[in-house]
Amino acid sequence: MSEIKEYIVSEYDHPPKVMYYVKEILVSSDIINIIAFTNSSVVATRAAESLVRFGYVTYENIQTKTDIKNDRRSIRLIITLKKTSNFEKLYKENEKERKEKQAEREKDEKKETKK
Repeated sequence: MSEIKEYIVSEYDHPPKVMYYVKEILVSSDIINIIAFTNSSVVATRAAESLVRFGYVTYENIQTKTDIKNDRRSIRLIITLKKTSNFEKLYKENEKERKEKQAEREKDEKKETKK
């Protein structure tokens, strides 16, 4: 079994970005920990729930940790996800769609610059 990879969610991230990076990490790993602090916990949970609903992963564990350093609390949400047996198929389909949309956007941008 591969080691558990981690992805730390920034408060400036958005769920689709987190989903993309989590899927990229899961290509080479079976399990991932999504780590979020207080300000980014909503983004992390939305991304994780979407991945579960789409069938890419299942929840392995969800936990919170509170560390106290210099009289200040640091609270972390750790969501452990495990990829499903359908992951590879879903990932390949999604990548194909994503590349087609990207090519279409680039084509449209070229048309706009020619005008």
